[in-house]
Amino acid sequence: MSHSSSAPSPSVAPVSAPMGRYAMLWRWHFYAALFVMPLLVILGITGTIYLYKPQIEAVAYPSQLYVPAQSTPRLPQQILYEIAQDNTPAGVPVLTAEIHNAPDRSAQFTYLDPNEGKSSVFLNPYTGEVLVKMPTLNFNATYWIGLARQIHRGLLLGKTGEVIMELAACWTLIMIGTGVALWWPRQKKGMKQAIKPDLSKRGRPFWREIHATLGIVLAAGAVFFVMSGLPWTSTWGAQFKQLVAQVNLGYPPDPPGAVSARHEGHEGHEGAQASATRVQDLPLEHTAWGAGLLSVPNSTLPAEGQQGQPDHHSHGAHAGQGAQSTDAHAMHAGHAMPAATSETAEPITLDQVMTLAHANHIPDEYSIALPAGKTGVYSVSYYPGDPTGEKVINVDQYDGSIINGVAYDQYGLIAKVISFAVSLHMGTYFGWVNQLLCAIIALGLVTMAITGFIMWWKRRPAGSLGAPRLPAALPSMRGWMIGLVIFGVIFPVTGLSMLVVWGLDRLYLARYRRSMALGTTTV
Repeated sequence: MSHSSSAPSPSVAPVSAPMGRYAMLWRWHFYAALFVMPLLVILGITGTIYLYKPQIEAVAYPSQLYVPAQSTPRLPQQILYEIAQDNTPAGVPVLTAEIHNAPDRSAQFTYLDPNEGKSSVFLNPYTGEVLVKMPTLNFNATYWIGLARQIHRGLLLGKTGEVIMELAACWTLIMIGTGVALWWPRQKKGMKQAIKPDLSKRGRPFWREIHATLGIVLAAGAVFFVMSGLPWTSTWGAQFKQLVAQVNLGYPPDPPGAVSARHEGHEGHEGAQASATRVQDLPLEHTAWGAGLLSVPNSTLPAEGQQGQPDHHSHGAHAGQGAQSTDAHAMHAGHAMPAATSETAEPITLDQVMTLAHANHIPDEYSIALPAGKTGVYSVSYYPGDPTGEKVINVDQYDGSIINGVAYDQYGLIAKVISFAVSLHMGTYFGWVNQLLCAIIALGLVTMAITGFIMWWKRRPAGSLGAPRLPAALPSMRGWMIGLVIFGVIFPVTGLSMLVVWGLDRLYLARYRRSMALGTTTV
């Protein structure tokens, strides 16, 4: 409808300069929240599910993951592998052995099912009985947990979903920044009142109290969550990793021939008390790493068929797995297996590889990728909750010598920081307390989104978007504009979306000014 210009505009309000800046910040906060709110709910819920992966899987999949502990020895890992290989559909090769030495854990081997994709076969390690064969979604997460992780990463929309989630993360930072600015007390006695919500209020003011208090309490944790997740996004994260690799501050490449599936962050950085999950990292262009970073004498290997499992288990995390090992002839010069060796020698057993891993301080909860063909290598990947223990080693499949490896000490400075951030983000660094703190932040952000929606719905005029009113005169916001421009340059995809929002907002403002000049406004 339309009315005369003498009536006050519902979208343009004459205010002082400070209140004008407040109005513009509120407007940007509104735009950010409008986009982020539904995605925060998804991220918070799926992230919390994945935080408690070990506990959920223990309840949801007890007959697959666990067996009654027995006093008799477990079957050799090599025998279990052969049983698993005999039970893959159409004889597809087993890709990895997931090592869990706890006496009540089943044996797990992964393979690529022709119809269902990534799958696992679980065996009773004492009898060799096949417990179940089931799809496990990318890299050692049981199906429903894996589904939650895939939604968390990209809404099951592939590259499009990953870009949407990257935008959501960056716009969350804008929402937090503008939200803190809106909250910041403008009166000398306002700080205490701002931190302590007034629960006596009713209606929209009540929800505003909850929203504001939660927002300021969770702000630091939310920023950490976003920043620790951004290196694993598919666009900005990929470019960031390449940049830090070029200045020798990132992750070195996995050893030639390795399939460690290192550091995919949200794709599964597991911690204590859990079997972990990883997916193949984006390759980093980096200076080549010399072979022989880790080594033990060949005499440490047990005789053929000897049980090689350590006597104890520490519930650390392991890496997930990727595809089978690549041809060892792609390794550095001097480290490819001689052709004569691959023709005449017999491969060592998985039990011998396990003994070698244990001698290199890899006790439990790790992944062994099987050699691909006669010239392949064993790749052992270990990612405990404490990032300083992370390592990947390549093992000659015939003589058991360690060809090369990469350990935490070889990471660049930024890679080391990211490793710790990922462990904290995934709730694996200091046990259940870490899980609890992450869950509080994640579910707190869900609550923030819900309370924000309720506030908007209660304030929104019928049939209108209900964006905060524009000030009659645009205030000077040079500092904010400079900050947002820098932010947009650092995160170009988000910067482009910010330009779109800014342009639409200016068109909206111009429309009202023209309407007011003509003597009518349209609601």
